[in-house]
Amino acid sequence: MVEPITTNAMKPKNLIYFAIAALTFALTSCEKTYEDLSRMTYFPEFTMEGEAEIIHLLGEPYEDGAVTATEAGNSLEVSTEVTGVWQGYSGSEVDVDVYDKYEIVYSAINAEGFEAMLSERFFVAPPTGDLVSSLEGVYLAQVQRTPAFAVLPQYSNMKYIYIWKTGDNTFELSCALGAYYFIGRDYGLDFAFQGAVITANDIPANDFSISQALSPGFGNVADITDFTVDPGNRVISFTSTANFANGVFHVQLEQIPY
Repeated sequence: MVEPITTNAMKPKNLIYFAIAALTFALTSCEKTYEDLSRMTYFPEFTMEGEAEIIHLLGEPYEDGAVTATEAGNSLEVSTEVTGVWQGYSGSEVDVDVYDKYEIVYSAINAEGFEAMLSERFFVAPPTGDLVSSLEGVYLAQVQRTPAFAVLPQYSNMKYIYIWKTGDNTFELSCALGAYYFIGRDYGLDFAFQGAVITANDIPANDFSISQALSPGFGNVADITDFTVDPGNRVISFTSTANFANGVFHVQLEQIPY
């Protein structure tokens, strides 16, 4: 009798072994891919000594608080970039001899090339006057505009308006519209109404002469009237009238001690 011929490929046991081997390979491949994708990424973490917003007296030396960065506990190099928002300054340090709002950006890059940033605002400001003999200072601005003169959050507590001394009894105002466009609408410095010089004939008597202000961006001018100083509440109020439609603005400046 002739035995029937049976090949290995026809044996069910061998088929099972093959299936198990294929499945093992597939699982091994998936496991390797999963391990590659699950690698932990540590982004830079910053530590800042000091405040995120600083008001500093013009001309006084200043040493900024240290800013450090780490990646999973390991130190990273920190780069610093400083921009003067109003005067156009650019560098790696604040210029304490120039009035300005400085934006300071600290950056660090981790081992995988991911960058993180931390920002700080630094105001170099005039001294705080007593509002009896001096109008100098840093002020929060509130502005209401014709026709309704409504109090709106967008134009309230705007940071900051400066008044600085230019002579024995003369002072300059950084924006005659109380920063309505400059800060309130974030148009930038060209849309501040600049150059208004206040001659203080008699501060306690509210006797002032004030020159016209000009916005370089608009090309329009504004005149200040009804300029009143309240030293007890540290508030200056005035009306500013610009030469365009709905151009009457009521402005209140609240002096900020620092």
